[in-house]
Amino acid sequence: MKNCAVIGAGMAGLAAAAELKRAGVETVVFEKSRGLGGRLATRRFAAGSADHGAQYVTARDERFQALMQQTVFAGHATGWAPTGKIGNEPWLVGLDGMSGLVRPLAGGLEIVRQTQIERIGTTSEGYALQSDRGPQGPFDAVIVAVPAPQAGPLLKAHGRPFDEISAARLQPTLTGLFAFDGPVPLDNDFHPEPAAGIATAVRNSSKPGRNGAECWIVHASHDWSRHNLEADRDEIAAKVLDVFRRLAGDLPPLVWQSGHRWRHAAVEVSLGAPCLVAGDRRLAACGDWCLGPRVEAAFLSGHAAARALLD
Repeated sequence: MKNCAVIGAGMAGLAAAAELKRAGVETVVFEKSRGLGGRLATRRFAAGSADHGAQYVTARDERFQALMQQTVFAGHATGWAPTGKIGNEPWLVGLDGMSGLVRPLAGGLEIVRQTQIERIGTTSEGYALQSDRGPQGPFDAVIVAVPAPQAGPLLKAHGRPFDEISAARLQPTLTGLFAFDGPVPLDNDFHPEPAAGIATAVRNSSKPGRNGAECWIVHASHDWSRHNLEADRDEIAAKVLDVFRRLAGDLPPLVWQSGHRWRHAAVEVSLGAPCLVAGDRRLAACGDWCLGPRVEAAFLSGHAAARALLD
């Protein structure tokens, strides 16, 4: 295997690509958005920034612990212990946004952004990718590192092992991002499952390195999100803000708000396998949906996919 395409620049895709690069495989990562990190996402606004995806990570496996140590030493991550935190397990957050957690993996990789892969085809020379910017490749191997509902259609024609993708189930989350002209009257910075319709409310501005306005991230519950899934960005923000008021009461004046729709936010049912492989071990699928609803699971799955192709 001389070269490989990785589809998706979230934690799983970048973990796979970094492992391939270490082994000397020429690797190209394709990402449909402008940023890196997938659900390790941050939105910038005039008065600050807001992490509207994963709020923190934990590290239990020694391989992920080693990556997080490297990330901390490089100044891209640090610990966070908000008031209201549950348990004693250390939490880590990215610096200058949650995507800081993937920067050590992304370093030195060829990443083609704002390019969506629509089909994986086969030719006598290997795999040819059709994108919204035209054909890409050929490649000796391909790793698909996107949410299961997006991976399934790409891999449906490439072998029975990929039929298992349909067994993974992911839940949606609608998210409200709010900046206020003054403190919100809540004692804790972290509120897990605090009220009907809300899964988590977080004072984002309490995280290290987050300067600017008082900023809150409110993740709606999965049930509430399903019922309101097709609302547009402005409607999402307005509806989530109404739900947040039930928890917080009177709120200071808003200086900025936005909404975000995560169609595939959280793993409800995982496959219980590190990755899926077919195509004479030249085609693999990976993601947190393989192992469980944690950022660490995405890393381990991406690492496993790369090793499956290399080994």
